[in-house]
Amino acid sequence: MPKFALTLSQFARGSVKVYNLLIDNIDQFEAFEDDLEDKYYSQFISFAATISQISENKKPPPKGKRRKLEGIDGAAEMRSNDLRLYYLTLKNHGYTICFCGYKKNQKKDIRKLNNLKRKLENQILEHGKLEIKKINKGKSS
Repeated sequence: MPKFALTLSQFARGSVKVYNLLIDNIDQFEAFEDDLEDKYYSQFISFAATISQISENKKPPPKGKRRKLEGIDGAAEMRSNDLRLYYLTLKNHGYTICFCGYKKNQKKDIRKLNNLKRKLENQILEHGKLEIKKINKGKSS
């Protein structure tokens, strides 16, 4: 089973802590960014503003750009033309975790998100709170 941990998102500067997920010490948000084709980068950067809004508990993007994900309690999706920002709030544990994906993989990513939620909750149940690590891009400490 993968080992999960969290690191605070570089875009989260408000009172709500928004985290990137680490799976076996690999930051999934940064790994997505590192593998991103240049033509999608401006869309990816727009998600920084969204994460900041979530962190500052401000009004979210308009309804056409966001939706709650049915069947996954605490999950939502923000949209750009080709990319998706998924965030999962584990209210009982105080975590809001962000993930990214491509529109073309949307159904697969939503299934993965649901599976990750179960695995995260199992790890928390078995081992207590998730470890929050300080990460320098590409290097864990």
